[in-house]
Amino acid sequence: MDTNINNPKISVIIPTCNRPELLYQAVQSILNQSFQNFEIIVVDDGLEKRADKIIEKINDDRIVYIKHEKNKGASAARNTGIKKARGEYLILLDDDDTSFQKRLKIQNKFMDKNSKIGVAGSWAQIIEKTRSKKYIKPISNPKKIKTMLLFGCPIINPSVIFRRKLLNKYNLEYITKLKLSEDYDLWTRIIKYSQITNIKKILIQYRIHGSNISKTHSKIQKQNSTKIKINQLRNYLNINPTDEEILIHENIHKPNQYEINDFLKKEENWLTNLIEQNQKTKFYNEPEFSQVLSQRWLQICSINSNHNWKIWNKFWKSSLKRKLDLREWETWKLLIRFFFKCFIKKPQK
Repeated sequence: MDTNINNPKISVIIPTCNRPELLYQAVQSILNQSFQNFEIIVVDDGLEKRADKIIEKINDDRIVYIKHEKNKGASAARNTGIKKARGEYLILLDDDDTSFQKRLKIQNKFMDKNSKIGVAGSWAQIIEKTRSKKYIKPISNPKKIKTMLLFGCPIINPSVIFRRKLLNKYNLEYITKLKLSEDYDLWTRIIKYSQITNIKKILIQYRIHGSNISKTHSKIQKQNSTKIKINQLRNYLNINPTDEEILIHENIHKPNQYEINDFLKKEENWLTNLIEQNQKTKFYNEPEFSQVLSQRWLQICSINSNHNWKIWNKFWKSSLKRKLDLREWETWKLLIRFFFKCFIKKPQK
């Protein structure tokens, strides 16, 4: 057994809050890993249902159990775990998710071989009550992920592995006041110092259900997500956006107050402006930056086409179209779908 209690290679951080029955499954999924040189740091942030009995039942010396005296939130619990961790690598897992048996082995090997990568997420299988299996497969290209963070978060938080020295060197941690978007914010700060990728393997089972915090508090999440996007525009592109520019930046679907042609014109101008600003700041990598923005332009045109062939013409005449990455199958799928939406009418019932 490749284990060392006093010098673990990996620290697995599991925040938990009033869900001891689910925590048991999460911890067991780590104990059953094929790679065994780890410690598990369980940070109990719940006051109603403590996890003491579960930890006692499991009875493994590699588990470090920490209790918050008051509820501080999941990200504060992760910060506590990060400060306590001893491993070279830090792995995150939520108390209602589980890891597949080779997760630690695969992520450890990947990080050992890729020194330029500071954070690596993975693909995930969604935990559902239905028999059918569904998966989330975020993009893996680090240069494109860096750009995509301008518009949203292409990282599954409980799937990631960090380099602990990266966080220590730059004093990086979760900012807890950005409730429900703390992970998104952290990635947007890490890209200043290191690359982020996603390993193209399904390494975790990820639970999505009605009680998810992100659904219950979607308004707060959206507000904080907007703040994070604005921070990136200001810090990385020297853009101080107006309220209308923020609206244009965030929306793929046409807002009600716009006519379709006006909306598409504003979107085209905005994306073109981002490319021009990046030519000045040079923060984002080219051609990946332009490729991501061009694909977004394609997506916007397709979503709002509504069987209108004139929108295809507008897309085709735009300079943004020339930046598309035609090596990617996803680009071709979007193009084909867009073409059919513009020129093939649905049969009338």
